Amino acid sequence: MISDKLKHIFLISLLLIYAHGIEEIIGGFQYFDSFMVSGANYFGITPEIFYWVSHMIFWLSLPILFLLFHQRRVGLILITIFGGIFIIELHHPIKAILASQYYPGTITALFYPIIGIFFWKQTFTDWKKIE
Repeated sequence: MISDKLKHIFLISLLLIYAHGIEEIIGGFQYFDSFMVSGANYFGITPEIFYWVSHMIFWLSLPILFLLFHQRRVGLILITIFGGIFIIELHHPIKAILASQYYPGTITALFYPIIGIFFWKQTFTDWKKIE
């Protein structure tokens, strides 16, 4: 079962995810990111469509999954998988450093490690409680 503390951290991280999405949209992330461009080319669509489809599925499914499963063990499994976002989103500052310039999404991505530390610490604590 997910503790109240982890639920709060998750909700804070949702706010960060939505702010991060806004920064990506404003910065034109879909045109710069190689995954977005190659994914769009693979499916024969524009980078904008690929971005919106992939991100809307993610942005909308997170709160829905949270509401459906937060009282069960599967909720802890899902939230653990969600924790990968704190690692994946580090590609923004890394690409900014490598390019020596702003990369869309970098500003909000700098907050992911901070929240991620609290998230992972509480996630490990919650897993220990159910063992």
